[in-house]
Amino acid sequence: MAKKPPKRPSVGDVVHVVFLDHAENSQDVLLFEVIGRLSAITKKGYTVRCWGYVEPLDRASDGNPDNETSYAIVKSAVESIKVLS
Repeated sequence: MAKKPPKRPSVGDVVHVVFLDHAENSQDVLLFEVIGRLSAITKKGYTVRCWGYVEPLDRASDGNPDNETSYAIVKSAVESIKVLS
């Protein structure tokens, strides 16, 4: 039986992203990773929310954007992106 190709990431998926990032005073770029929910896909990048509200109603009623953390990662730096769920 043929192996199924990996699922393409979609907004709302939980993903593991391995990407190259700059590193101040380093000899070269370094590999980093982030695991979280994909909150946006643009032409140039992915936005991954790694700490955030589960319920949209809680986000709206709390009104505190400091309670969420996300990272925007340029697609050209992504070494791999795997959908976890």
